Amino acid sequence: MVDLDVRLPAEPAAQAPELKSQRRRIRRSTRTLAMMFKLVLFVALALLPALVQAARDFYKVLDVDKSASDRDIKRAYRKRAQKIHPDKHPEKQDEFVELSEAYQVLIDPELRKIYDRHGADGVKRHQQGQAAGGSQDPFDVFRHFFGGGDAFGGGDFVRKGPNKNFHLQFDLADFYKGRKLGLSYDREVLCSTCDGSGAKSKSDIHTCEACQGRGIRLVRQQIMPGFTTTAQVTCDQCGGQGKVIKHVCGTCHGRKLKTEKAEIQVEVEPGMQDGEDITFEGESDEGPDFEPGDVIVKLSATRTKGDFRRRNTHLYTTFPIGLDDALLGFEHTLEHMDGHNVTLKRTGVTQPGFVQTVSEEGMPIRENGAVHGHGDLFVEYQVVLPERVDGDLRTALQRVFGRKASTSRDTHEEL
Repeated sequence: MVDLDVRLPAEPAAQAPELKSQRRRIRRSTRTLAMMFKLVLFVALALLPALVQAARDFYKVLDVDKSASDRDIKRAYRKRAQKIHPDKHPEKQDEFVELSEAYQVLIDPELRKIYDRHGADGVKRHQQGQAAGGSQDPFDVFRHFFGGGDAFGGGDFVRKGPNKNFHLQFDLADFYKGRKLGLSYDREVLCSTCDGSGAKSKSDIHTCEACQGRGIRLVRQQIMPGFTTTAQVTCDQCGGQGKVIKHVCGTCHGRKLKTEKAEIQVEVEPGMQDGEDITFEGESDEGPDFEPGDVIVKLSATRTKGDFRRRNTHLYTTFPIGLDDALLGFEHTLEHMDGHNVTLKRTGVTQPGFVQTVSEEGMPIRENGAVHGHGDLFVEYQVVLPERVDGDLRTALQRVFGRKASTSRDTHEEL
């Protein structure tokens, strides 16, 4: 075996100091960049909570304006909380917690002022400085707002008020191309002066002494000598409310409600069904003891121009043609319900009552709230004959058919 001793040539003496100096500069630059990256990361992490707090807009969470009244805030919370409660939508728990926090801040006059000036971070610092500090449990807020009970799980959960039902008729064309219509109606809402309490001020609301605030009383009755029974009856002093009002509200006069004009936009979307319902949740009458019901609008269709008829996703219509069209063929245009023209073309003979299918000219097909194509249009042809055949036309037809026309003497005239 032969041992090979291979040696690389040594760096020139003049280059060695320069290379070492370059390596030192690279190492110093790397350490500097690493320190700068750590510093930027530290600052970003330190500012992250503040940035998150600043990004949260409680007014947007509740979907109200910054000038919203307490009544507006309560209505917004009531409507949203019902929709996203975790008992119905477990995946929306974080959204529900944020909604509760926004409501607690904006419904409190002092916290709202702090929030408007210093944002959510200012509210948090203020709450931390208080003895009780922090926000309430979002489920406690919900139960307190709706009068207690096991929300959505039975118990004393607040009942829902009656629905309002409306029936609107639209042309079939509106179901084809879509239409929006404003619907106005009278609605009972909580009095904004007393916030639905019926009292002139909070100090005018007192616990009923007759029932001790329970709303019911126990009455002992004798049903026969020696036999008595105890019955539970509604307190006649407070009407079962458990509270009595010393001075009533000057606006609603103790009714707790007032009537206002409400308006909703009813939208018939292309392809909706005849008889379909549109539900507007929580838009019915308000009440101090129940959640507002819904407004339900039932849609129905009437005949429209061109005498189009609907069956599921298809459309049917009739089209008149003359004898010449029936025998020789034709090309005509049919105006559709949205104004566009459909070409109708036939060659050869068209029998009376013949039905032609025109693809993709029927009703819009709705799936998951969107239009995916159209059904078909079926056109039935009605051959319209002339009332009389005289002169050259009569002669020509006799020649074509090889026979003479009948005269009135040969037939019984129609009575």
